[in-house]
Amino acid sequence: MNRLLVLGILTLAACVDPHQPLSSDFGNAVNTNIAAQVINPHPVVTGAADTDGQRIGDAMNRYRTGKVTRLQPPLEAGKITSVPIVQER
Repeated sequence: MNRLLVLGILTLAACVDPHQPLSSDFGNAVNTNIAAQVINPHPVVTGAADTDGQRIGDAMNRYRTGKVTRLQPPLEAGKITSVPIVQER
């Protein structure tokens, strides 16, 4: 009996006209997802930059002298720590 019911439903589904025009909003979900994931190649920049020359210069000096600090999670064992990396030259 179940097979007969499934066969009947599949037979009715086969009667749908494949050339019927699509609804006016067909493809909106795909286009919205594409628009959300594509980066604007020419973004509008407003305001000043996040950093300045002195900060970049200090970072370069730390890099050159081998005193770069290792990034760590903000709270490790309840305290904020920063361990310097010493490089042998």
